[in-house]
Amino acid sequence: MAGESYAIPPKDRAVEGILWYIQHHQLAGGDRLPAERVLCEDIGVSRTALRAGITRLISCGTLESRRGSGTYVCPPKPLNIFQETYNFSDAVRTAGLHPSSRLVSTETVEADEALADKLGTAVGAPLLRMQRVRLIEGEPASIETAHVNLSLCPSLPDHDFEHESLYDVLLKEGGVRVEHGREHISISRLNAEEAELLQQEEGTPVFYESAIEFDKDMRFVEHCKSVILPTKFRFADNGEKNGMRSVTGDQWLKQ
Repeated sequence: MAGESYAIPPKDRAVEGILWYIQHHQLAGGDRLPAERVLCEDIGVSRTALRAGITRLISCGTLESRRGSGTYVCPPKPLNIFQETYNFSDAVRTAGLHPSSRLVSTETVEADEALADKLGTAVGAPLLRMQRVRLIEGEPASIETAHVNLSLCPSLPDHDFEHESLYDVLLKEGGVRVEHGREHISISRLNAEEAELLQQEEGTPVFYESAIEFDKDMRFVEHCKSVILPTKFRFADNGEKNGMRSVTGDQWLKQ
């Protein structure tokens, strides 16, 4: 009915109030929230609502609770924006953090029928299969298992991708730049092997991402499957159907 007012649920008001407090007081990752009594008075909610709001923000990875110490603002998380060229190292650096990698395995393989059909390449096409644990500030964040088109850059097996960027080598030695891609993301849980690599409990919920990347001529460059800890990374859609970078995407990157 026109003119009818709708009350905002106390938990939602608490969430908005906490986010306002963080922004207003310019709190950064690692900063501690004030005592519950102080925060309740500042944002005008009850302790019950405040605790519910804190619980929601902890589940979102915005806050973390340290037993016996209090509630803290989490460090910024790197962002992967759908429709835009994704580079792990660049995303991590944009968030003001340090990226690194631990190489698990690398080998030259040939595309079997199923993989060739998925990638749009010939059966028997040479591929570099590489598995890496990607780290943020030295802590495991994801496992990437990639198949890269060796015909575009035959020198790839000669490089150490624990210390070198795959995309940098592709560009410098093969003249290959990733410009298009298709991504699919879902929710999964860590199996025993993944849990060991990421130093987590088996069964921990994770993002599962499958992506196929192409150059400007729509030649297949890389197929990558990633298992990603949601506490370390976030995703967004820029709303652009043509896959171009947008103002919305730039705004997300700054948050």
